[in-house]
Amino acid sequence: MRDELAAFSQLWNDRRYFEAHEVLEDRWRRTGDPGERALIQCAAALLHLQRENVAGAAKLFRAAATPIRALAAQESALLTFAAWVTAASEATTLDAAALLNGRPPLYLRVREGEPGRRNDGAEGERHA
Repeated sequence: MRDELAAFSQLWNDRRYFEAHEVLEDRWRRTGDPGERALIQCAAALLHLQRENVAGAAKLFRAAATPIRALAAQESALLTFAAWVTAASEATTLDAAALLNGRPPLYLRVREGEPGRRNDGAEGERHA
């Protein structure tokens, strides 16, 4: 079984934002989950910051803030992350270095019964 959320977390923690975005995108296309889309947007925002596209990063943080707060309401381990995204989304100017260096780590994983969960016995099959 491939756990895209755990892979996303590892890539995020390794500061590999493009790869993090890519690994979660297929899962998001299957689930349509707004929280997963917001995680992708956060990774893309940091990629924009690495490339000095502050305006693009700001737009993505604003789009991600509300769904990330909703996700954090369900998953208390994301409260610090949600506060970080919210602060970035509300900032009048973004400090790229501070955001890149101060981004919180992530430790996400799929839990039994979640949308997009794959069957441990058959790679590629989804639970009904």
